[in-house]
Amino acid sequence: MIFKMMRMIGLGGSPGSPKPVRIVVVGEKGTGKTSLIIAASNESFHPHTNIPPLLRYTTFPSEWFFDPVPATIVDTSSRPEDRGKVVKEVKEADTIVLTFSVDRPETLERLGDYWLPLFRQLEVRVPIIVAGHTVTNNEYGFHFGVELMTTSIREQYLEIETCFDCSPYHVAGRVFLYAQQAVIHPIAPLYDPETSSLTPRCVAALTRVYVLSTSDQGLILNEAGLNNIQARCCCRPLTPSESRGLIALVKERSPSGVDKNGIRIDGFLFIITYLLEQGRIRKVWNILRKFGYNNELRLADDMIPYSSFKRMPDQSVELTDDAISYLSAMYKNWDEDNGNNLGPQMIGIIFQTSPENPWNDAPYKDATEKTDDGGLTLEAFLSLWSLMTLIDPARSLECLICICIWYKHDLSSAVRVTRRRVLDRKEKNSERRVVQCFVFGPKNAGKTALLNQFIGRPFDDDNNNGSEELYAVNMVENDDVTGDTKKTLVLKELHIQEDGLLPSNEALAACDVAIFVYDSSNESSWKRATDLLVEVATTSQDAGFEFPCLMVAAKSDLDSFQDAIQKTTRATQDIGIEAPTLISSKLGDFDNLFQKILTASEHPHLGIPEIESKKKRTRKYVFKRSLLVVSIGTGAVIVGLASFRLYAARKQN
Repeated sequence: MIFKMMRMIGLGGSPGSPKPVRIVVVGEKGTGKTSLIIAASNESFHPHTNIPPLLRYTTFPSEWFFDPVPATIVDTSSRPEDRGKVVKEVKEADTIVLTFSVDRPETLERLGDYWLPLFRQLEVRVPIIVAGHTVTNNEYGFHFGVELMTTSIREQYLEIETCFDCSPYHVAGRVFLYAQQAVIHPIAPLYDPETSSLTPRCVAALTRVYVLSTSDQGLILNEAGLNNIQARCCCRPLTPSESRGLIALVKERSPSGVDKNGIRIDGFLFIITYLLEQGRIRKVWNILRKFGYNNELRLADDMIPYSSFKRMPDQSVELTDDAISYLSAMYKNWDEDNGNNLGPQMIGIIFQTSPENPWNDAPYKDATEKTDDGGLTLEAFLSLWSLMTLIDPARSLECLICICIWYKHDLSSAVRVTRRRVLDRKEKNSERRVVQCFVFGPKNAGKTALLNQFIGRPFDDDNNNGSEELYAVNMVENDDVTGDTKKTLVLKELHIQEDGLLPSNEALAACDVAIFVYDSSNESSWKRATDLLVEVATTSQDAGFEFPCLMVAAKSDLDSFQDAIQKTTRATQDIGIEAPTLISSKLGDFDNLFQKILTASEHPHLGIPEIESKKKRTRKYVFKRSLLVVSIGTGAVIVGLASFRLYAARKQN
């Protein structure tokens, strides 16, 4: 009946339905798997129906559901020899219906002893609906019994969405309806059953919804704002009595969530929690999706203007002046004592409407200079934004959309794509305000120590175990550059694997300047750094993404290896780049290295190693081989002709 009623009220789909939801039905033998599917698909069940041992895939069309998404129901075998097939189906499931027989306690025990542990072992993270099956024709007789029977197992396995009491006579269709809804409108991203509270990401999304719905920056949701949410998400406004009833409910259950002007954020979050506890999951998702969220509670792809940062591999993405001005004003607004220091708590508040604070994790967590209390100065704050925009513009824009509630411009104008570096070389200048420098070098050369000192961390000789790429970002003054004298410099430490495999051509294309660091006290370190330079330079040249290169002699506080100055100077002269820059991270002496990097980026046509590319070497090798073959062939012809003439002369004699 339920599907007939839905079709009568017009809750159907349309041609071209999306990918079907895959519902896999599993359980012990004789627990009603097949009969439930037959009853749901036929919308009736006859006790004398000839039930096959296993059904083929059964498709429920989109018009059978509230949401126009079809479902494929997969029946599974209970035979031990078919376990591999069952495991395969479970791994491919969008949701699982797990059956047991109400009048056979041993089948309920098997849920906790076998099936649910199996799902965990397989790392299956999909909604699980437990269906207590009975052959009775009593529509109402078993609901509370099944609730009580499954209490213990539901407390132990929180991945169980809900439990149904059902029979092929009644409720069979509702089981699959709920299973489909559990995929389309999942509860797990919204609500944490362990804490009986909204998830952090759900709170962040709802906070943004709340702020966007307030009439001004007073952050109070009045009756008009509440009505706007209702009308936008549910196609009709609240009636006056509904509105009064909702406010009265908040007053009664969450007194601090309401005042004379309207509903506070705590009250709004209470309303959402109340809806979820009442099973109104679909309504909550309607609200979230109308404000642009997907099932992971991140902004959906159509909310992010990807076209604004479409680029070639040798182009980069930067914040525009408007975005920088807005972020600077935001920083100063939160920096209440004008101390040029926003602590971790304040940074967390800034990102409270974002899915999470992206700077809590690598590569941003330790990528810039911090104050004594772990806070950020304005320069460090803007530097992290520049880094995120450079290496992950989609995430940067997502965060900007989420936190820049009152940004007056189209957020697609918050970023700009730089000119291609190949054109920069032709024009013999670069206008990039964010410069990315790749840091190469052998192990223990001093790369990590260099990055640490660049962002004001205490000296600690190479402590990176080589398992990850490190970033360091800061603003650098340089009077030798044109335009803005202060630019954002990003140092990226790369690790060459033991097999010597370099980053991909596309990864190298993102490099504006490369430096090759070596231990100035170790000749082997210098030779390895030189080999790396040759390899990187030839690879980038063959790919068409050339860039300036500098050699850096680290640990200058130690005694250099024999004839170091003569050898290293001659080597750099031979390939047409500057002599190595001597630095000591331990002493804090960098000989204007960071300014030299910016100057090199300003002149992208200079400082490129004069090394013959692999392609040219290969062509020359092939050409020489060809000449050799031709020479050998010509010689053979001459020798053969001479031999023939000698043979002919002898024959005549």
